[in-house]
Amino acid sequence: MFGTAGDTILPFLACLGEHPIKFIQLRNEESAAYAASAYAKLTGELGVVIGDGGPGTGRLINGLADALSDGAPVLAVTGQVESIYLGTGHKQYINQQQLLGAVTLRSENLGSPRSLPTLASDLLRTAVFQGGPVHLSIPKDFWQQAIAAPLAKPEPFLHQTAQSPEAVLDQAAQWLAQLERPMILAGRGARQAVEQVLALAEKLGAGVIYTLPMVGVMPDHPLVVRGIGKGGSEAAVELLKRCDGLLKLGATYWPPELTADEHKVLALDIHPANLSRGIPADFGVVGDAQAVLAKLLARLDGVGTKQSWIDQVKEQAAAWRRRLEQELQHAAPGHPGRAIRILSAKSQASSVFCLDVGDHVLWFSRFFQGRGQEVLISGCWRGMGFSLGAGIAAQLARADAQVFSVVGDGGFSMLMGEFVSAVELQLPIIFVLMNNRSYAMEASAMAAAGLKTIGVALRDIRFDQVAQACGGVGLRLAPPELEAALEQVPQRGKPLLIDLQVDPVELPTAHL
Repeated sequence: MFGTAGDTILPFLACLGEHPIKFIQLRNEESAAYAASAYAKLTGELGVVIGDGGPGTGRLINGLADALSDGAPVLAVTGQVESIYLGTGHKQYINQQQLLGAVTLRSENLGSPRSLPTLASDLLRTAVFQGGPVHLSIPKDFWQQAIAAPLAKPEPFLHQTAQSPEAVLDQAAQWLAQLERPMILAGRGARQAVEQVLALAEKLGAGVIYTLPMVGVMPDHPLVVRGIGKGGSEAAVELLKRCDGLLKLGATYWPPELTADEHKVLALDIHPANLSRGIPADFGVVGDAQAVLAKLLARLDGVGTKQSWIDQVKEQAAAWRRRLEQELQHAAPGHPGRAIRILSAKSQASSVFCLDVGDHVLWFSRFFQGRGQEVLISGCWRGMGFSLGAGIAAQLARADAQVFSVVGDGGFSMLMGEFVSAVELQLPIIFVLMNNRSYAMEASAMAAAGLKTIGVALRDIRFDQVAQACGGVGLRLAPPELEAALEQVPQRGKPLLIDLQVDPVELPTAHL
């Protein structure tokens, strides 16, 4: 359980000290909520965050909004003023159900201690089955009241996956077989099905594009045209304009700049409600991507591929790779793309990358070439500071994995207290701070709109010295020095912060 201490939850914290469930103390409830959301995204299990009433509850909003937007099951437990003060002007009282109602699937206040087993079970059931955050507030005077209730029985059936009937799969196979110029869009829901995605691409002669969470697992392949979105591939956009059908696999993102009218779309997702998210679906299949794709592959034996379309896909993909290499060859030493390529080459295949929000994410999408790495993002909410709590959650969940928190100087300075948390927890997270001394995305947007750039410059801070003062390891480097630094990462048990001095370069494809 991630959280921060506060007056209205002290008995609960004391109880956790005698319980096998670990309480992970973070410096800010916002980071704790981000950590719970990231833990759920990474493991598929329930993330839990606890916080104080009043201001502590308010600081949960960003992390719970992230969990809601990305479908991560999270339970938030907060304290509340004593029951006699509910609805009054008592200090630090607020109607928490109104406050958190917009960022949770359900938010309830415990009306009686005897209701706890029923209410908690209902909330947990909602979080796990519907995939999102729920919230329970508990008045301070209830914590130490004894109740007699049996333990709730486990409900593993909540994890059972729905799947479309065989007749629907037959129709889906026929739908795919008729395409002349197919494309495949793979999202986070297809992460465990990369082998099947590539096999289907080869069978259909389809180009493969992907959303950002897939950048670490999608290999270099002649039919892979790389990502979509602002940091994505122009080749992907061009092929989407030419294709006559799109297979959307576990993806909910679609660039709003691209029209949906020109595409026939077959969507596959484990959640029926996601089938028409992003871009509306003409045909939908419900189920686990790996299992459904295996069945579709068996139904598509003998389907002929269109060589002219395959040649176009391969040509566009190869041309895009050449363009990226040329960009790096002519780039200045401080170009952020150089740093991303080094991270791509020097990280382990089992690494976990926790990306923050900002300009560095676009460069990561553009230049990172994955070999199996997990990439965690704040996909829809895009809250700055996400990667700090996420990195802590990832290292706790994957103790033996190499964990990177890639963050800008803006995001890091918002929640930099969590570097202290990483020190106290003795977590060997590698914080790569892309320091361009600005809110670079906002600066670029203002300049492009002809606006005077106000409020986007950031003072240069010696973040390496901050890291050392906190008890960690801090280095200030230029991108050409990053490779050597990653080869000599200090002893485990201490977080490393690399204050990487990068140039504020505008993305060449900023219109995507």
